Amino acid sequence: MLPSKPNVILIVCDDLGYGDLGCYGSKVHKTPVLDRMAREGVRFTNFYMPAPFCSPSRGAMMTGCYPKRIGFSSFDGLPVLFPGQGLGLNPKEHTLPEALKLEGYATMHVGKWHCGDQPEFLPTNHGFDHYYGLPYSNDMGTQIGREMFPPLPLMLDDEVLQEQPDQTSLTERYVEQSIRFIRQNKHQPFFLYFAHMYVHLPLYVPNRFLKETQYGPYGAAVAYIDWVAGVLLDELKKQGIDKNTLLIFTSDNGSKNNGSNGPLRGTKTTTWEGGMRVPCIMYWPGVIPSGTVCHEISTSMDFLP
Repeated sequence: MLPSKPNVILIVCDDLGYGDLGCYGSKVHKTPVLDRMAREGVRFTNFYMPAPFCSPSRGAMMTGCYPKRIGFSSFDGLPVLFPGQGLGLNPKEHTLPEALKLEGYATMHVGKWHCGDQPEFLPTNHGFDHYYGLPYSNDMGTQIGREMFPPLPLMLDDEVLQEQPDQTSLTERYVEQSIRFIRQNKHQPFFLYFAHMYVHLPLYVPNRFLKETQYGPYGAAVAYIDWVAGVLLDELKKQGIDKNTLLIFTSDNGSKNNGSNGPLRGTKTTTWEGGMRVPCIMYWPGVIPSGTVCHEISTSMDFLP
């Protein structure tokens, strides 16, 4: 019998390409956890994001609407939102976390938001009980060559917790927050949206992962992504809720720098297949049959309905 209200964990990478995982043909990256999830769950071969850029892709995923329908086709002439812009996801839009909250779910967003950094546009005004992460891309801070931007803000709910955090340790902090959320809500249905900063440039990866790859910071970041999935799966099993949790893994758009879009033409920023067709794995032990491959066209806009 299927649980009436399964937990849902949505992991979204940043700029991860169609060919960057072993289960999608990569010969250079080791992704044993994600490969196992694909073997024991369902792997989508024709899964699309609604745009080849961060902001419109994520806004559409949260609302189930095409970017243009929610005013996310352009931002004062720019393809994505930038720090301090008075634009963002309209608070009147209906979102995936809001729909789940109506069904009694606890909700949390950890990681990159990029749907508006002004108070009315933050995750806590779009159905998330809590938020911990960066409101936009990790390169939009005071790094070298980016002095025009304010210090990168690490946020807790609707307040800045730290300015210009050490990005090398940031993903581990994201994992800690996620584990705490899972443990606090294991007795009720929950929705965790974990949005990686990887593999968006610049890449800040701990030395332990750099030492384990022959493919530099990009390869280390892919390995780190795989490690995070393993930690979350281990925690679900430890808490005895692994068979009551649907885990979805995907990317916000195709790769552009150092990554692989496999056999697909084009890259991030283009509307060729390589810009919008991305990996997607869904894993739910005992519910999704092992070894399933879905060739039907599907999209992140399907998540909400």
